[in-house]
Amino acid sequence: MSYQQRKFEIIDLLDSRGGGCSMDLLCKRLYASRSTLRRDLIQMEEEGIIRRHHGGVALIAESATENPVMMRKMENPDKKSAIAKQCRDYIHDNMVIFLDSSSTVSYLCPFLKACKNLTVITNGLNVATLLSNAPGVRVYVCPGQLKNKSLSIIGEYSTNFLDNFRADTFFFSCKAINKLGIFEGDDFQALTKRSMLKNANKKILLCDSTKEHAVGYFKLTSFQNLDFLISDAPFSEDVMNAINASGASFIS
Repeated sequence: MSYQQRKFEIIDLLDSRGGGCSMDLLCKRLYASRSTLRRDLIQMEEEGIIRRHHGGVALIAESATENPVMMRKMENPDKKSAIAKQCRDYIHDNMVIFLDSSSTVSYLCPFLKACKNLTVITNGLNVATLLSNAPGVRVYVCPGQLKNKSLSIIGEYSTNFLDNFRADTFFFSCKAINKLGIFEGDDFQALTKRSMLKNANKKILLCDSTKEHAVGYFKLTSFQNLDFLISDAPFSEDVMNAINASGASFIS
């Protein structure tokens, strides 16, 4: 079993046990030696996924900054899956689309893999990997600096690269949402997404209802720059009023 596979198994086990467990249980469940798991856990701690303590390990709690993509992938899977299904009407053959590196957008990949002659431009290694075996999908990955936690590629090289493309649609998510707009937990991530926003004909935000209770310090964009906002459920009255006033269409 590779490190990446063990990482998935470790995260799944920790999540199933409320965020923490002992080294003894990890060794037993993963059929791995202590020395192998110790190396894995050191790497995961450096990636910001877990925190080690005497005799055990725990998932790191949410913050205003970006969480590791594997942790985000496990958060609210039912909501993200429902949102992805709502997007099917906006996906068809022969499209050129931008995809960000968000875990929510990764739930679109099964539907995209069924398309023919689809061109995808993304700054997410997670997204590119999920689409790598789709025969009808051509994938372009941004150059630039790799963020280990989110598997995102960001920076000036990325934004310059994105200016070479014009997309039919940009599917993206965010760290947080409130009545003032859409927010990210990382300024460089937001600037990369702004380049996609600028060069897309249609902008579709995928945002589950829990994002209203999250915190993001850097404003990505306002509701006026959206065509559609797709969620699993309506937001609070203040946020819904701001969305409706912006002219963006809300779908749930």
